[in-house]
Amino acid sequence: MIKTICHKYLIGLLCCFALFSCNKRQDSSLLIDSYIDLVNHYTGKESLRVAYDSIAKGLPADSTAILQAVYQVQMGQLYAEEIDAENKSSTEYFSDAVNTAKATRNIALQIWTNTQVGFYYYTYSQYVEALPYFSESSRELKSYPWTKIPKGNDVFLKNAYFFGTIEQNEKSIEYLEKVVSLSPKNSPIYSSALYALAAIYLKKQDYEEAEAYLNKTTQASLESHDSLRYAKTLGELAFLKDLQGAKDEAIALLKEDIEISKRHGNKRNLTYAQLQLGKLHHKYEDYPKALEVLNAAQGYASEKVYLKGFEKEILKLKLDIARKESNYLHELQLRRKLDTLNQFLSITDGEEVVNKVNWQSQQERILWQLEAEQSKLDNAQLSKWAWATLSTLLIVIVLLVWLYHKKQINFLKLKYDRKLISFKLEKVNSEKKLKEANNTLSSYLVYLDEKNQQIKQLENEIDSINKNAKNRLKEQRTSLESMLSSHLMTEENWLLFKHAFIAEQQEFYNKIIQTLPGLTESNLRIILLQSLGLNNHEAANLLGVTSGAVKKSKQRLRKKYGDLYENIDTILQVQQNY
Repeated sequence: MIKTICHKYLIGLLCCFALFSCNKRQDSSLLIDSYIDLVNHYTGKESLRVAYDSIAKGLPADSTAILQAVYQVQMGQLYAEEIDAENKSSTEYFSDAVNTAKATRNIALQIWTNTQVGFYYYTYSQYVEALPYFSESSRELKSYPWTKIPKGNDVFLKNAYFFGTIEQNEKSIEYLEKVVSLSPKNSPIYSSALYALAAIYLKKQDYEEAEAYLNKTTQASLESHDSLRYAKTLGELAFLKDLQGAKDEAIALLKEDIEISKRHGNKRNLTYAQLQLGKLHHKYEDYPKALEVLNAAQGYASEKVYLKGFEKEILKLKLDIARKESNYLHELQLRRKLDTLNQFLSITDGEEVVNKVNWQSQQERILWQLEAEQSKLDNAQLSKWAWATLSTLLIVIVLLVWLYHKKQINFLKLKYDRKLISFKLEKVNSEKKLKEANNTLSSYLVYLDEKNQQIKQLENEIDSINKNAKNRLKEQRTSLESMLSSHLMTEENWLLFKHAFIAEQQEFYNKIIQTLPGLTESNLRIILLQSLGLNNHEAANLLGVTSGAVKKSKQRLRKKYGDLYENIDTILQVQQNY
């Protein structure tokens, strides 16, 4: 009886607040916050439907639309929690929520809604599906007052989780620092943000900074009585202890993490902690204990689609143990399971999907920049014509000429800035195609050809600046020159190319090494590039030297090896014709 009266009072109070907010046109984030708090009280789908119908009847149209979006998000979350998996009902509710929020044209509501929907897909490792929603929310977060975002600390935390997962660490750190500033120090979300910051610094191998944040997380989680976060922190501290050579301490910390996770019934964290303990036993060759822990972890990981990444790590460890123990039958069984799992992960989870999402995110960011630059170009053109119409007096004409000259320079700067962004996008696309082709030699031929074309275009643009506006476009010229330098073959790119060449042309590569003993890496680069049909100029472009330098290197090779080099030269010609 008392609960029913309190419920009716709360609804009435909320309706009054909604009317007051709409009439006074106050900041809508307060209203959205109140709706989220109200809806979150209902943990049953039927009771939430009844409450929504009751509340919506007494609200103005604008407030009803906001409440509807919040209601649809909560219904989607309740279905997801009930099934613990991506499902049709949740997906439909979340899709409706996005459309409802968009129709309101309320930016604060759209940021919150896109974040919740993106996090739903992220939770179940559907990173490709999550990307558009987090991209949209992060775009709006750039300009919206971050202190006025509904449930701002939750929004920034979820965005930080996603962008940290796809390796955009600086953006993730920026969001997490906002969570820390927005959250009370005794709240679970505050310790979650500290823990996430520690995880990023661990990934960046900045262990000193990571340990500092983990110690802060330990203190904060104890103060907020967040024992599960405390358990997770112990697991990461175990990693650092092992790095420091304290094996027994690391194992003890992981066991405590496992016990706390068991008490809470959090099987996801339990699986992760067991996996880490299994890795530790495997590292120190205690295979019976490793298998005991890994088998327990696999029991849960194999049941959940979104934990298949964990299962892959478990199977790889067990496969290594079977190989070392010469258990050939078990090794064969594990290899079959891994092959099946890899096929599944290639389209849902794992490094390939993370890389794909990261590339898409980079492309979207560059396209946003292109749109902004195009808008600036359009505005500059309109401004030029607007000034031209005012030239009625001589002094105005003189002034207009001066302004026109200045705007032409700005126009040129914007033009070259836009070209620079286009070159960046071409470079990202070339690297993406090479990765997707698994770094094969044929893909490198296409990649190197595209690089030479891009280098030629950059050189033409730099020559154009030097001839027409050298002193007025110094910054643009420097940026183009920096972009040109980025196309040079780095040590990492050289090694990847070399491995691809050896994999497909092993016999030819061995012939070169055997025929020309003592060959330097720089000489080898020229010979391999020459074997692909690149001329002196094209090879020089990629290596960052002059054509003359490449020519002289070949002359020195002829002088050093004589007929041996001539024989290689003949083989090269046959190789190219073939």
